[in-house]
Amino acid sequence: MKNIKLFSLMAGLLFLASCSLDEVNPSAISTDQEWKTAAGYEKLVNSCYFDLIRMVYGQAEDTFIINAECGTDIWQDVDPNGAKGNWSKLMRYDGDFSGLCGEAYEGFYSTVNQCNAAIAYAEKVEGLTPDQINALVAEAYFLRAHSLYHLVEQYGGKYLSTTPTTSPITILPCSTVNEFYQVILADLEFAMNHLPVSHEVYGHVTRAAAYHLYAKCCLTYAAYTDGQGNAEAITTAEAQQLYTKAKDAAEYLISNAASLGVRLYDDVVEVYDEKNNKTNAEALFVVCHSTIQAYNPRGNYYNRAWKHFSAYNASTAGIYLDGLTASYATEVNGVTVPKLAKGNCYAAPSKYMLDLYKEGDKRYEAFFGDKFYINKANNADGTAYTWTETDANRYGLNPNRVGNSAYDIPLGELAIYISRESYTQEERDAAAYAIINIEDNYKNPAQPDRFFPSLKKLDTPSLYAGSNASKPYSAADCIVYRLGETYLLAAEAYWRLGDNQKAADRLNVLRQRAGATTYTAADIDQDELLDEYAREMVGEWNRWFTLKRYRAFESRLKLANPQITKFDPATHYLRPIPAWMLTGIENGAEYQNPGY
Repeated sequence: MKNIKLFSLMAGLLFLASCSLDEVNPSAISTDQEWKTAAGYEKLVNSCYFDLIRMVYGQAEDTFIINAECGTDIWQDVDPNGAKGNWSKLMRYDGDFSGLCGEAYEGFYSTVNQCNAAIAYAEKVEGLTPDQINALVAEAYFLRAHSLYHLVEQYGGKYLSTTPTTSPITILPCSTVNEFYQVILADLEFAMNHLPVSHEVYGHVTRAAAYHLYAKCCLTYAAYTDGQGNAEAITTAEAQQLYTKAKDAAEYLISNAASLGVRLYDDVVEVYDEKNNKTNAEALFVVCHSTIQAYNPRGNYYNRAWKHFSAYNASTAGIYLDGLTASYATEVNGVTVPKLAKGNCYAAPSKYMLDLYKEGDKRYEAFFGDKFYINKANNADGTAYTWTETDANRYGLNPNRVGNSAYDIPLGELAIYISRESYTQEERDAAAYAIINIEDNYKNPAQPDRFFPSLKKLDTPSLYAGSNASKPYSAADCIVYRLGETYLLAAEAYWRLGDNQKAADRLNVLRQRAGATTYTAADIDQDELLDEYAREMVGEWNRWFTLKRYRAFESRLKLANPQITKFDPATHYLRPIPAWMLTGIENGAEYQNPGY
């Protein structure tokens, strides 16, 4: 920017310019003048979404989804030796993984600072009615609360920013967790009262999202009766009040969903159906990515969130076969084939996670992909895949299939099936395609093999982007909050208030649409609630925060993830402050969290 800058907090000393006035302000008037106008203020509010798109939800390396999901009971490191650098270290709590915590820290604080500017200018705007101003600034209040919630839960009671940062900060003061939540809940109360029910532009926050996040934040703050992470312990009575507020907010949203513009899909398969990605009826808050490159903050560097949970890696690091190749082609030699993009193969669902889906529960099929199809021919006439010795050995199959046309798999046909049912070796050798028993993949539960079902919630092949399927991106939107989770929050609030029947009633809405057996009041306890959160919300930027809210890392890791042996509750209920942040301030040593 040539005229004036809005400074964002980054490393205490570094500045990030927000947007170019040359692009939006040809008259070269000052930022102060621009943001006081109706059009300028709307642009300022719009800019509050920028870093959530650019850094947190998709368009960076997308480390935040690993921060938010891994190091938990339901995800494991795929590398048997823990040799995937920071990725392995974070998933195992083994060594210094602070390098994987920087994108979220920077992105959320940058969002907070931009929101602070929008909130500060709300009283100066001319040409809009008070109701119009409140509707706009309510977006900033919501996004600030959303960002502060993630910052305080991941990093603890650190710097609480509520005014725009426009000059260097060399010493960062810390605030208590309580002070964070006072701001968060007040912001959301304003948002619940003033956000519009709908927007012309999809992706802008609406009132429904505010009720949802309010319920979640009340439940989370209520956990601090233990005074953890620079918190002043709240009383049991205060916790009960927060549980009631959480229940009321969740129930209001559920009861008024239609008038608030959202609904549960009738069939769980619809929730992450590709055709619903850009207009999802269940979504409460969506971070959008565009199929138009120029609309994305990082241009051709699109959404990457789906890649980390993908088993197909186009190499021996994951699902691999000579008849599979990373390709956006939908037709090969006149035969229809599915698109196939190279993933990262970093995180596999734990065996415990997969076993949570009992017979009849459609969520496994809706949320995980366990089938891969031939899209590359290697036979003489280019119509099929013929087994090679390397591939037969890799999948533990009888070598009599090698070069044997009786086992050829035509283009577009099933190549690899990861089965929850166990097949005998004879049955596996009889099939033309490779069958992998999930049981075999987890023979050593602390070292799962690389043949696991991929999470397909975030994977939308119709929206793959970029020119190279070996370095793919996606234009799919990230559904950050959805109504399905609201039912879980309501159930949790009822359980914490001692009403197990109503908790079961709320959970049963989700279970019935998934085809699962229903709960009775006697079934509801902490582990069953955590199991149901896993079944419904796996992979949705959620699990780490859920285990922290329940203070359940110790019990759940022991129960479900034998790979993690170095979790230390005195340290790992918080994430490390990234090193670049600490070197930019004078009080870096005391600002870092204990144990890092």
